[in-house]
Formats: sequence, structure tokens, C-alpha cells
Amino acid sequence: MGCDGGSIPKRDELVKQKQKKVRMDPNMLSKERWTMCALSKRPLAVPIAACGLGRLYNRDAVIEFLLDRSVYGDGDVICSHIKSLKDVVALKLEPNPAVSEKHSSSPGHADQELLAQFICPVTRKEMNGKQRFVFIDTCGCVLSELALKEVPSQTCVQCGKAFEQDNVIVINPKPEEHEIMKANLAIKQARKEAEKDKKKKDKAAKKEAKREANGSSPKESSSSGSKRKLDTASEQDHHKKTKTSTTTLPIAPASATHALTAAVAAKVAEQMAANANRHKSLAIQSLYSSKTKA
Repeated sequence: MGCDGGSIPKRDELVKQKQKKVRMDPNMLSKERWTMCALSKRPLAVPIAACGLGRLYNRDAVIEFLLDRSVYGDGDVICSHIKSLKDVVALKLEPNPAVSEKHSSSPGHADQELLAQFICPVTRKEMNGKQRFVFIDTCGCVLSELALKEVPSQTCVQCGKAFEQDNVIVINPKPEEHEIMKANLAIKQARKEAEKDKKKKDKAAKKEAKREANGSSPKESSSSGSKRKLDTASEQDHHKKTKTSTTTLPIAPASATHALTAAVAAKVAEQMAANANRHKSLAIQSLYSSKTKA
């Protein structure tokens, strides 16, 4: 059995075993969610936007998706709730000053790649997934959740704009929070549609009240409009008739002028013929008178 150049097979090579599922490193997944666009899978770059589910996007990628929903393979799965740019909020982020210092430091520093691009403007905590961050959808300011707890207020501590608790959206929430945020987003969208319909009805009611205040109903206004059109049409017909009558009047004088011109021409021709005969008779008389003298 030996010295033939062969090898002894292992049990794993002879017996097929069920393959184990490959588990992604949770730290890598967290880093991807906080540094990569959820739609294009490219690194996040300003301007950055977020949706009602707390996902981060490059705003340019959202515009490309809205122009062509098939530009990204899983776009309809990730962004099915995004119908327009109104469904995302442009974020106001505080840059991390340590990132600019990183470029001036030596490239061999081991912790440089772990630095986050943005920080909380209140607590100065890095936005790297270790701390929970939120944004306010009325103004787009991004803060750490700890900052909102330490400074309880009904106005944004960054810009001073008023907000309610429903306007606070958690960025990259936990899986168990996703369904709750999805239900809240559906309620908000339904509320917006109801408000839009209410505004349309109020606008129509104001127009109706204005018509009634002016003393004309929609039917009367339509009848008055049709009457105005008929009056305009009758005036146009009257102008046409007047114009036609004025253009037909000069026909008689034109014929009279033509007859007068013909009479004058005949008289001139008769006069020219008489003059010619008179000149001819004078020439003949001169001939005879010359012979007599001779």
C-alpha cells in the first residue's frame, strides 16, 4: 500500500456533510450600514439623505432610482416606500474634525480607518454605529439619542425648529424595531394623503363661497359666459356685414369711371383724326399753289 505516490483520503472528503451557513461579522455589517449607501452600495458622500425607515442613502443615488427604478437590482425591495424626493430628508451632519487630522497624520496609523465621518454636535460622539443616532424629519438635523435625553426640548437644539416625538427617526434601527417603524411610516403617509385631500376640499369650498358672495352660481356663471360668447359672435357678424357693405359700394362708381374713360378716349381719337385730315388738306393745297405760281 505504500510507496505508490498516493495519499490517504480524509473522512471529510469521502462523506458529504451539510455545509454550515456563512455568518457575516456583525461588526462588518454595522460598519457597512453606517458608511455605505443602502441603495447603490457605494460609500456615503455628502449630500446624504435618509428615509422614514432610518436608512442612509446618497441623494444622487435616490434621484437615479426615481428616474429609473430598475437602475439598481434590489431597489424596489429596499426603496419600495420611496415615490418622490419628498419621501426622503436631506440630513444636516456635523463633520468629524478627527477625519481631517487623519489626512495630515502618518498613513500607517492602525485606528485611522475606524474614524467616523460625522459626529453628534452636542455630545461629540462619533456616528459609527456604537452609539444610537436619530434625525428630526422636520429639519434634518442629526443628533445622538443621548443628546435628546440630556437636553429634553420641543425644539431642535441644533437649529431651534419645533418638532414632536413622531418626528424623531432612529438611524439604522435594530431588526426588531424595523416593523414598528414601518407601521409608523404607513400611518404618516396616510395622514399626509388625508391632509392633502382636505386642502383640496377647502380650496374648492373657498372658491364656491367666493362665487356665492359675488351673487352668481356656477350655472349662472356658465350661462353668463355662454351669453357673453353669443354677444361677441353677433358683434363679429355685424362687423363682417358692415365691412361687406362698405366694400360693395364702390362698384357703381368704378363702372361709371370706366364708361367716362371710354368716352374721353373716343373723343380724343376723333379729334386726332380731324387734325390729321386738316394737315393732309393743307399739304395738298400747298402743292397746287406752287404749280400755279410757276
